[in-house]
Parts: sequence; structure tokens; C-alpha cells
Amino acid sequence: MKRTPFYHQFVAAGATMQVVQGWEVAAEITGERAEHLAVRERAGLFDWSSTGEIEIQGRDALALVQRVIVNDAAQMPIGRVLYSTMCKPDGAILSDITIYRLGENRYWVMTAWGSNAAQQRVEFDWIADAARGLDVSVTDVSSGVALLALQGPCARDILAPLASANLGALPYMRSLETTLANIPRALISRTGYTGELGYELIVAAEHAHELWDALIAAGQKYGMALAGMKAAFSLRIEKGYIMRFDFMDNVTPLETGLGWTVKFDKGAFIGRDVLLQQKQAGITRALVSIEMLDDFLPANGLSIVKDGNAIGKVTSSAYGHTIGCPLALGLVSIANAQPGIAVSVQADGKLHPARIARRPAYDPENTRIHA
Repeated sequence: MKRTPFYHQFVAAGATMQVVQGWEVAAEITGERAEHLAVRERAGLFDWSSTGEIEIQGRDALALVQRVIVNDAAQMPIGRVLYSTMCKPDGAILSDITIYRLGENRYWVMTAWGSNAAQQRVEFDWIADAARGLDVSVTDVSSGVALLALQGPCARDILAPLASANLGALPYMRSLETTLANIPRALISRTGYTGELGYELIVAAEHAHELWDALIAAGQKYGMALAGMKAAFSLRIEKGYIMRFDFMDNVTPLETGLGWTVKFDKGAFIGRDVLLQQKQAGITRALVSIEMLDDFLPANGLSIVKDGNAIGKVTSSAYGHTIGCPLALGLVSIANAQPGIAVSVQADGKLHPARIARRPAYDPENTRIHA
């Protein structure tokens, strides 16, 4: 069982711990609803140290990045953060990731969790295999990293006094290296998984306790809450952000609504030919948000039904504490992917009323993350 540098701090704060793909992480501290609303209204602090950081460095670093992602990193300035997926040769999503350009020939690929039975980062092996023949090094630097995510409308007010750099000048999906809470060479990125103004804070693992103490002290006057995986899950469901559950069934980026990230004009990348064929033929299914009209929270894999016929299945779900009802993501036939269509979710022989909702259900104009 793996533990992050902040494991003991969360346990001391009374967190209920859970095991997620080989990591023992905080599920909730004061309760999912309270933590969810704290992020929406004030600020929440998450431990994301279980994420993976894979460094790509060398003369052919960009060529390797371009080979393994569907998005186009060619025009990234230093400090840019780019969202993308990595796909298999058949176009199915292997992983959704963010790319950091940290230097002239230096990139980081930030992944989610270890995601196979051996609890290894499949992305590292995938990238290393793709690097054959290139003048580049691929290094998993995750074990040396401590990462906290500070999310919510008060995040900047909490963080700004601790940072040497001017955070007010840092746009969304940008990063910078600065001194943070007297810790040198901290990496701050204006990114997150909640749909709110937020920052991900990366320091060397030996400085984890210093970062923790500084943020806890600075967050007190703003009512900052510690937050766990359950709140992270409910927050991302409201924003329609995908997680591994949503692309386990050989799902492509075009089917998840991430077609905007697929840059066919950049040249060759893994999965390009199949994805181009799919784009030309048209997708037959799509990932949608589903709003439940009763109090039923559907489990992954349940059938989505319309007029007595199965049209798809639930891929993930959580209660939307801001929206005020259970929400799910699901894959449905393309003819039934429009918001407003009445559907049901079938469980134990009972049909639970629902409808296809807009995606995202929360803040569709993305004004919060750009605040």
C-alpha cells in the first residue's frame, strides 16, 4: 500500500481513508457535502500527490510528446499547461493527462493514478516504448513530488501572500516556478479538477510539511476545508470532467466530447489514422451528463433506457451538491445524446427517471475557472 507525504496529516485531521488503485488516500474529512460546498463557496485543499509526474527531456523531447498525445504541443511556450489524451493504436483512450512545458527541451506529463493490476503507471511504460530511436530521456519523478491542490474562489487570496511571484498575472492553464512559503523552486500551476479558480502546488517531497503548515495557517481566515476523494468526485461530475471509468470501454476522445483536443493537422501520432476514420464516418455514441429526477444514485454499468430499449450505460456518478440532485456520466447512442431527452436508468428491474442534461451541468460558460 502506497501513502503520500500528507497521509499522516490527513489521518490526524480525522480523515476516513480509502484504497484507490494501490494508494491509501483521504475519502472524506468533515463529510462529502461540506467539503464540496466549501470548494464552491470558499476553498478546499486536496492531496494529489498520488498523481504521476513523468519527465521527458532531451533534443527529441517535443517529438516524443507529439507522438504520444493527440493535442499539439508544438507552439507551447515555456510555462504552458496543455490538456490532452494519449491513445492506443485503435484510437481508444489510454489516459487523459496534462503536459507541462518546463524548459526548452523539458516537459512533464502529469497522469492520474497507477492504473493496472500491478499498480504501475502504464503511461510511463507507454511513453518509454514510444521513445525508442529518439534522443530523449524518460524519467518517472513521481516519488520525489508532493502535490496539494488548492481550489475555490478564495484560493488566490490564500496563496498569494505565500508566493514570491504575482499570482494575479498567472492565466488559466499556465504554470510558473517560484518561492512558495519559503520553499525554493516550487511549481505553481493554475489548473484543477473542480471547475473553480484553483492552483496545483508542487514541491520536492522533503518540503511537504512546510507547504502543509503554511497553507493550513493561511487558509484559516478564509474557512478553507480539507477535502477528500468523494468531494473531488462530486465536483468533477458536476463539471462533466472524465475519469478512467468513463473511457474503460474502448472509448475515443471524439466520443467523450474531447474532439477539440485532437489535432489531425499536426502530423502523425498514435491512434491518428483510426481517429480520422471515425471523424469522417461520424461517431455512433457519445458521453453525456445525466440528471436523475429521483434520489437514486446509479452505479457504474447500469443500463440507460429510452422507450423500453437500452441506449447506453452509466460510466460514473456522484451526487451534485451544487446542482441538488444525483448526476451521472454515461455513453449513449448518438441519436439520444441531446440535452432534454427523457431517459431512465434501470436497476433491479426498476426504472428511475432521468434526462440527458447539458454538459457541464455546472458553470457551462467556465467563468469560475477563469476568475
